[in-house]
Amino acid sequence: MKYLNKIEKILKGWGAIYKGCSSNQINNLEQKIGKKLPLCYKEFLENFGYDMDRKDDHSRGGFVGESIFFDNVYGDHTNKDGLIEQLLDDDKLGMLPQINDNVFIFFSSQGYIFAFFKLTDGDNPVVYGYQEGQTANNFPKLTNSLSEFLELYLEDGKDPFNNLD
Repeated sequence: MKYLNKIEKILKGWGAIYKGCSSNQINNLEQKIGKKLPLCYKEFLENFGYDMDRKDDHSRGGFVGESIFFDNVYGDHTNKDGLIEQLLDDDKLGMLPQINDNVFIFFSSQGYIFAFFKLTDGDNPVVYGYQEGQTANNFPKLTNSLSEFLELYLEDGKDPFNNLD
């Protein structure tokens, strides 16, 4: 792995089994969005991005309860659909044009916090976010890279969403 070695170490320390996506699934996703995915995100999908199972009821796993897996970006109702609905609910109509074909919403937490990157921002892109009811009329930068977002999310006591109001 080029970008996610630290993520792999963190996740191996927890009691969960991560399933990666097949090359076919990743290719299908790229065909669906009509663009290539960043290398860092492909690494995530290949190694951890299909699904997760806990070894037992007491084991901890990163991303429990979050919409970050393959079905959340490829299924019938994607994270992108959720963000658009949230912007409509929050009467943020002026922000809708920014959610275009270059934006990929890879993360949603309980349908009220979202994280995304721009597909043209390189192999380890900057991550931006939105949360329900935020007052700002823009999408603040959360982290300088996708790998940094994932690391902060998984490390105890750190929060990649600090820049959201």
